[in-house]
Amino acid sequence: MKLNEEQLETIIIAYENLDMACTNALRAGCLDMDGPLYDRIWRGFDGILSIIDPHDWISWYIHDNEMGKRGLTAEIFSKKHEVKNLKTLLEAMNA
Repeated sequence: MKLNEEQLETIIIAYENLDMACTNALRAGCLDMDGPLYDRIWRGFDGILSIIDPHDWISWYIHDNEMGKRGLTAEIFSKKHEVKNLKTLLEAMNA
């Protein structure tokens, strides 16, 4: 499935919102990181991502590349590029 920049941004915003909600619930003592609800929330999100992005580019960007902060590289048309933003991520996904 080829995504456009708006769709990719929507996924990233959804992740950030979900992460913020979970973090706030954890801090308030309303959610247990080792509990079944926390597990289901993130398994559900990861399950949807695996359908949308079977090559795990989005998960790589979020977790390994820390939303572009680490500046990890990806090969795009035989050249290495730092993936610091969604535009470059999208290029890597569609290469």
